Amino acid sequence: MTSTDILKTLKDPYDQKARVFPGLLVMMPLLVPLLWIFGPKNPYMTALLGLIGSCGTIYWLASIARNRGKGLEEKLVAKWGGMPTTLVLRHRDNFLDSTSKARYHDEIKVKLGIALPSAAEESADPVAADNAYIGATRQLRELTRGSSHALLLKENIAYGFHRNMLAMRPIGFATSMLGIVFGLVLSNVIQLKPLALDFSNLAEPGLAGGISLAVSLAMIFAWLNVNELAVRRMGIVYAERLFECLNALPAKRKRTGA
Repeated sequence: MTSTDILKTLKDPYDQKARVFPGLLVMMPLLVPLLWIFGPKNPYMTALLGLIGSCGTIYWLASIARNRGKGLEEKLVAKWGGMPTTLVLRHRDNFLDSTSKARYHDEIKVKLGIALPSAAEESADPVAADNAYIGATRQLRELTRGSSHALLLKENIAYGFHRNMLAMRPIGFATSMLGIVFGLVLSNVIQLKPLALDFSNLAEPGLAGGISLAVSLAMIFAWLNVNELAVRRMGIVYAERLFECLNALPAKRKRTGA
C-alpha cells in the first residue's frame, strides 16, 4: 500500500462514500468522547487524529468495510437467488413489471447484440439463462462507466454504502455501546473512584457527557435502520438505472461478410 493508494481512496467518490464513510461512522462514537477527554490540542489526541488521517488507517477502515461488504453480499446473493441485476431480467421474477422486462430484453439484443433466453428457455435451463443475464450485465456495466452516467454511479454508491453499513453493523453496535460507557463516565453516572453508579447525574450530564451520549445513541438508531431490505431495495434501484442506460447506447452494428 502506498500514499498513492490512500489518496486514490480518498478522492474516488465510490471509495469515499461507500467504503470510507461506513468505516469512519464505526469509529465516531469513540472519537467524540476521546476528543473531549484529551482535547483537540492534546499531543495524544493530535497523534491519534494524525494516525487516523495518515499511515493508511483510513485505507484500512475502507478495506475492512469492503471485505465485510463483499462477504455479506455473497450470503445475500445466495439467499436472494442472484444479484438484483440478474433477478430483474428473469422471466420468473415478478418484482419488475413485464413490460419493462420485455423492453430491457429487446434493448439488450439491439444494443449489446446478446439474445436473452425466452421464458420457456429459462424454465428449461435456469443456470444457462442466468449466465446470459450475468454476461449482459457485465458488458453493460463496462459500457456505462464514466462521468456521462452520473446518476448510475450515484445509485451504485448508495447500494455499496448500504451493503457495507449492514456488514459493519455488528462492529458499529459495539463501538456505540463503548461510546455510551464513555459518555456515562464523562457524565459522572459511572464513577470510577470509588466505583459507583449515580443515575441522577443524567439530568445534567454536562456538555462532554451529553454530546458523547447523544452521538452514540444516534449511531445506535442509525445502525438499527440499516437492514437487508434496504440493501435489496438499493440493489434493485441500481439495476433499474443500469438497464435504463440501454436507451442512450447506440445500436450494435452487425458484422458484414468479407
